[in-house]
Amino acid sequence: MKPVDPTKLDKLLQDKPVLMLDVNELSANFIETTIRRSPDFITTKKGKKTLPLELWLEILEWTRRWSCNLLVQPQRLEEGSIDIIVCAEIPSWKPCACLKNASAVRAYESYLDQPGDGPDENRPFCLPQDITEDSTWKIPVTALSQDDMILCGELRVPDVIAFFEDGKCYTCGQGRIICPGCGFGYQIAESFGFYQVSGLEYTAEDLCLTDERNEGEEGCLTDEEYDAWVQSRFRELGY
Repeated sequence: MKPVDPTKLDKLLQDKPVLMLDVNELSANFIETTIRRSPDFITTKKGKKTLPLELWLEILEWTRRWSCNLLVQPQRLEEGSIDIIVCAEIPSWKPCACLKNASAVRAYESYLDQPGDGPDENRPFCLPQDITEDSTWKIPVTALSQDDMILCGELRVPDVIAFFEDGKCYTCGQGRIICPGCGFGYQIAESFGFYQVSGLEYTAEDLCLTDERNEGEEGCLTDEEYDAWVQSRFRELGY
């Protein structure tokens, strides 16, 4: 998962991939942009009272400790003094936790990247229909940067499981690791095409943690490198 690149909007609107929108961060960004121009731009309804910039920034810092994420699809670009990406929410999808093997994961992720390709009946989620002003979100292009996670693309199955399905994984039972040399663990490893790494007796489960950790700088990961990678993925996905 990566932040949307504002310099590549043409391809984004051509492919219309499924994206993750952090509504909380979008709101915080709007407020911060406004108050940095002048805190006087936001007042109470009664008495027109304002808050100092320092207090606003402290409030926003607390606000950003939480997130509220939606799966959305970009629809169009509205050009103006500030260009705006219009996105519509994905209403429903087949839970990623139900995927049984690596082939199913690849097919799911292919539809995440290019929902319009492939048979409609095989698409694992419903695309937005009857789009209205009330069912869309507008994201200023100026709010997009590689440092912020307001709007993210290149979603993978572990991202959907972590941020939209409460981390539920029927393959590992939320344990996140398996023993590929043990009965049922071996079946899981065979289904998802991964096996024991280095000398470790337990391996991170690929459905909910992904498999981008095959080699280190000099070949196979050491036990220490692999453990560090697992802990890093846990933090990235909020486990």
